[in-house]
Amino acid sequence: MLIRSRSRSTEPGKIGEIIIRAEPDGSYLRIRDVANVKRKFADVSDKLRLNGKEAVQISVSKLSGEDLQKISEYIHQYADKFNKTHPDVKILISFDFLSMLNSRLNLLYRNGGTGLLFVLLMLALFLNVRLSFWVAWGIPSAFLAMFIVANMYGITINMISLFGMILVIGILVDDGIVIGENIFSHFEKGKNPKLAALDGTMEVVPAVITSVVTTVIAFAPLIFVTEGGMEFMFEMAFVVIVSLLFSLAEAFFVLPAHLGNEKVLRRKKRQSGFRAKLNKLIAYMREKMYGKMLKIVIKQRWTAIFIPLALIIITAGLFKGGFIKATTFPAMSFDFFSVDFAFKPGNGALKTDEYLKKFDKLIWEVNDELMTKYNDTSNFIDYTFQIAGSSFDGMENGSHAGSITVGLRDMEGAPVTSYDIRNMVSKKLGKHPELEKLRIAAKKTHWGAAVSVTLLGQDREEIARATEFLKQQMKLIKGLQNISDDNAAGKQEILINPKPEAYFLGLDRSTLGRQVRQGFYGDQSQRLQSGRDELRVWVRYPKTGRMTIGQLENMKIKTPSGSYPLSELADFDIKRGPVQIKRYNGSREITVEADVTSPDVMVPPLLDEIKRNIIPQLKEKYPGIEVQFRGQSQKSGDAMKEMIRYFIIAILIIIIILIIHFKSVWQATIVLMMIPLGWLGGVWGHGIEGIPVSMLSFFGLVALSGVIINDAVVFLSKYNSLLLEGKKVKEAVFEAGLSRFRPIILTTITTSAGLYPLIFEKSFQAQMLIPMAVSLAYGVFVGTGFILMFFPVLILCLNDVKVMIKTLLTGKKPAPEDVETSIIHSKINID
Repeated sequence: MLIRSRSRSTEPGKIGEIIIRAEPDGSYLRIRDVANVKRKFADVSDKLRLNGKEAVQISVSKLSGEDLQKISEYIHQYADKFNKTHPDVKILISFDFLSMLNSRLNLLYRNGGTGLLFVLLMLALFLNVRLSFWVAWGIPSAFLAMFIVANMYGITINMISLFGMILVIGILVDDGIVIGENIFSHFEKGKNPKLAALDGTMEVVPAVITSVVTTVIAFAPLIFVTEGGMEFMFEMAFVVIVSLLFSLAEAFFVLPAHLGNEKVLRRKKRQSGFRAKLNKLIAYMREKMYGKMLKIVIKQRWTAIFIPLALIIITAGLFKGGFIKATTFPAMSFDFFSVDFAFKPGNGALKTDEYLKKFDKLIWEVNDELMTKYNDTSNFIDYTFQIAGSSFDGMENGSHAGSITVGLRDMEGAPVTSYDIRNMVSKKLGKHPELEKLRIAAKKTHWGAAVSVTLLGQDREEIARATEFLKQQMKLIKGLQNISDDNAAGKQEILINPKPEAYFLGLDRSTLGRQVRQGFYGDQSQRLQSGRDELRVWVRYPKTGRMTIGQLENMKIKTPSGSYPLSELADFDIKRGPVQIKRYNGSREITVEADVTSPDVMVPPLLDEIKRNIIPQLKEKYPGIEVQFRGQSQKSGDAMKEMIRYFIIAILIIIIILIIHFKSVWQATIVLMMIPLGWLGGVWGHGIEGIPVSMLSFFGLVALSGVIINDAVVFLSKYNSLLLEGKKVKEAVFEAGLSRFRPIILTTITTSAGLYPLIFEKSFQAQMLIPMAVSLAYGVFVGTGFILMFFPVLILCLNDVKVMIKTLLTGKKPAPEDVETSIIHSKINID
């Protein structure tokens, strides 16, 4: 048998009936006699309004393994159902990441599809239509196989993986083009389809394997990068590498089987007029235009070899002169920005609320002005979300702080950019000297603030003065705005120090503070469960009794000898307390950050100006201060160091593969020399497109290295095979250029055509992807020109050098063919 006495209740009326003392006359003293009992929400300093109406914000996040689309659909269905049954309250979905994601995915689908059509069109123009179809089949077959493997690794279809697919569309057909074109060449020599497929494939197997493997290794560093916020590159590199490997398998085992069919390769007695004219045009470009130019550079090879060196010097001058710009990370457009402000701590909530309403009204005036100016019926601003009590990403908390989040509509196709709207709002709000801080900025990008300078020191006063000096100097730099620091001033604090009388009465600092806390903050006496909610019972003074310092002074403190006013037992001192104390390696730390005024402002020159003009003055005035650069500067530095480390390893592996393939260190070296020449094209592309070279561009240049090596390997392999057929060196170089003209041009066109729709995309959703696409597309395009025109020059100059060395060592001048590695190894095999 259980014996219990139940007295718990969640009803304020029943709690008020609880007897706390019985009087001698038989009466009772109940809680309701000495206190008011109310059921209400806990006191919070933050107040929220959406579009001017009171609101509660609920954020829904997902785990990595959950489906964003299912979550979004459920929330929309729940909101619709709730709004139908609750007419007095409305759920408004202010931001849905799925909508933004779908917009970006649709962009990639559209550009990927357009790129694929371009690739198919180029293949059909340059090759037999049936042959081009089976070459192009390598794209979907490689993707289908990649989907299976990617799913096993937990990779989904997202922005990064889709970009990897767009990036590799044109590259996937490179091996198929080389094999298919070679099979077609054998077929044109009179062989039957099966024999042409066998001989054509086997002839280029070593070169194709080497070229694809080196391309895979060139992309491999992107898998291992984890620093600088670039870890998302893993999925893109994974998609590219797996697709390339499956494409290689398809090109060797499936493509020849298809092309060996008599229905695919069949001789036509008479070609159509269009095809005949197209073939004549290709033959004219190869024989007359390219052939004549190749003969000239072969003849003037030692003069022509200095042209790339001159182009490198000119490119450096273009950087120095600002014609080609460089930055750390590209400036990204944004979907929303915030207006953060703060008074000096201690200002009341009424003043903060007044400014929130004032700023909100001005923001909507900007929206009306934009709609009138551009005759647009849709709002440029979707919503404004006001927060009273918090700002600057939680750095400022209290009644003196406020923030307004401004949500923008989908800006694709809009006549203004998100930067323009932000700057218009900033101009509309103007300056407010009464504010301690004001910042109008978008959320930091994935790579941190554009400019971030951290000051470290031991002396709190010195580091505070140095911070103020740095901020004032940075305000003088054109191109910077929203200069702020993370050293937020705290609220006013009343420090209580017990007097000697308190100790004589049996009190100490702890017991005195506990009674003050119970009265002004409250003491939790009980926790109750009401359905799914937990209710906490707090006992404290009514709000009207805990508003002023005078009420604190008159508060009664209980002692064994009776009750005394707090003013008789303690002294008061009012100071501002710190919000937080940040330390780094034992030193106090304050970080000053700033944004750029527009996406056209380059970050490196601003950092250089700070390092050159401001930091020396700061260190001279405040010698105890250490300066470190963080934000994008640190992120780019970390990513660059890691990328260079892995790239060096990749290059060493590529060198080993090339040496094994060509059995020559010399030939491996001249293949690698084409990489920086391809990079020139990638850099020029940024100047042509008017976008700055950034860290993302560098990753595109790393990926470009493998594609450039691809074409160089195919060219050099053909040269070696022609030497083995008995051709002279100059003759072999010339014929290698002519025979590889069509496949090299075709691989270049398909790679560039697959990427150009994305490069031409003006939507701000594509801005993060465009630098890599520009590096690869223009790098391949220009690099191909170097391979066709200057790679033969390198081969011949290398041959001249080897002849000269052999002559000096033996005293007898050998024939140019006798110093070539392929001839030397063929003689060894014969012996």
